[in-house]
Amino acid sequence: MNKASTYLLSLILSVFFVFLMIVGSAVLLFDINFTPNKLKKLADKNDTESKIYTEIDKYYSDKYNTTGIPADVYMSAVDKNYIKLCEYDYIDSAFDALKTASKLSCTLPKNQKLEDSIDSFFNDFADKNNYEKDNNFQEKLTGSKKNAYSSIGTFCDIYKFSTMSEHGVLTKLSKIYSIRMIITGAVIAANIVVILLLIAINRKKKITAMYWCGISSLVAGILGGVPSVYLTATRFYDSFSIKQASVFSVFTGAMYKYTEAFMAVMIAFIVVGVSLIVTYGVIHDKKKYPNTKPTEI
Repeated sequence: MNKASTYLLSLILSVFFVFLMIVGSAVLLFDINFTPNKLKKLADKNDTESKIYTEIDKYYSDKYNTTGIPADVYMSAVDKNYIKLCEYDYIDSAFDALKTASKLSCTLPKNQKLEDSIDSFFNDFADKNNYEKDNNFQEKLTGSKKNAYSSIGTFCDIYKFSTMSEHGVLTKLSKIYSIRMIITGAVIAANIVVILLLIAINRKKKITAMYWCGISSLVAGILGGVPSVYLTATRFYDSFSIKQASVFSVFTGAMYKYTEAFMAVMIAFIVVGVSLIVTYGVIHDKKKYPNTKPTEI
């Protein structure tokens, strides 16, 4: 293989290698960070249970004018620990749905204190107003309990998995989720194959493969790093319009965390790229001028 064809093939492979490195990093980071434990830790870090508690309290305070049920009937039985359990249930249920390619099915933990509080309010109201505790009364009582769980669950579903399930997004994602390890392995294998091909093409002067790998790593780091730096430096995700405070905090938190992790990998690529290029230059010069000695004065 002549020098021109070797150079051209090396150039094409190095360009391909740049995009493989960027895609491979993105896929690997997503696979590492998109887990139930990671999402739970992110929720804890952003203190979402406190935000949700405030949102639920406001919700029932506003509904008092239409339902006549004081917010305290619900809030006296809903604490931050219960809210956290509900958050965790939605996350676990979502990953179960991804694994089984089914719709989200989440049953919130039973809150006996909440049910007793609703029972007490309805029975006291009926007794004071001589309201007959017939089937209609029981239906309203049962409906109120069911609505309470549903409303609380809506606020606790901070990643909006229910909405994604309703629109069929979770079912589509499950197809990718089930083969995520295969995709990750394939991308990593592709990167290794490109490196081996560069070595094979430059087999007459294997040290040149180091130069091409260094160039690819440097370019990949710059291409992926510059947008990441911009997004984090300008706090780009803060401009997103999400009314629910808890949802906003975990969404932006997840995006910043992922972007910062991606940026760190890109910086590592730049460092590795520069190191490889410098090492190549030193070794290449030594081979080119093996007997060169410092000039004596």
